[in-house]
Amino acid sequence: MLYRYSGGGEVQVMAQGFPSTLSFWQEFATHHVAFHQSKECDGHLVPHLDLYDRDYWEALQLVCFAILLGHSDQLQAIMDLLVYENDDQDALLEDLVAPYLPGRPGSKVYTRQLPYRKTRKIFDAKPEQRPALMAKYLDEWYDASRREPYYDRHKSSYFPGYWSLEAAAITFILGIDDSSYRDKKFYPKDLVDYARSVGRPPVGAAEADASGAAILRVPAGQPAPRAGWWFSAAQQGSRRHFQQGSVFPDIEYSAYGATFWQWSPDQSSPAL
Repeated sequence: MLYRYSGGGEVQVMAQGFPSTLSFWQEFATHHVAFHQSKECDGHLVPHLDLYDRDYWEALQLVCFAILLGHSDQLQAIMDLLVYENDDQDALLEDLVAPYLPGRPGSKVYTRQLPYRKTRKIFDAKPEQRPALMAKYLDEWYDASRREPYYDRHKSSYFPGYWSLEAAAITFILGIDDSSYRDKKFYPKDLVDYARSVGRPPVGAAEADASGAAILRVPAGQPAPRAGWWFSAAQQGSRRHFQQGSVFPDIEYSAYGATFWQWSPDQSSPAL
């Protein structure tokens, strides 16, 4: 799937094929468990995907693609694969699935340290701080990934591309306005655009204003609940100021379908 994306494959086609990708992993897991239970196994049990090893990259792809391609209903099945014989669960993966799978114990262990543990600052930050922190994360992402299996792969005959899928998934989950970093290297912006076109951020991951009150997305045709800067994922560069009570306009001919307006984490006026 990663090669297909880097090769310019249609995101919608990838989304349609994701259930098959997961089913292949589930079939592998069935045979893997059967081997562990057989006489051929020496009793040394290993994970389906070792979160402390290079397999982590594939585990992260499974989780992020499920979120970004509209298959969050498959996250429980993915986490069932990852829990097998892994002594620790990974903090980033748990942060990504937490809004969809409430009740999980979570984790403070980053089984792969860099660049992933830097995402903690983004999750913990106030909404208005997140765009700048994500931009910084993307700027540092490749150099911080020097111990990861994808690093320097452009020197190989098999190059999957460089994509920070976790940056995209976090942007979608937290409803971050990505207008300030969507053209940065390594950011798969069209995956975020697709996720926003087929679904909403999960309940419990809504942004909050300075008082801590959740601000949900408001559909076009409805009045602004408060004065300030709002944006719509249906149109790039749509951030604009609305007075309280002003009616949000509809953005016609958008691939997103219905237009929703979101409170912008950046409430500063544009620089002249």
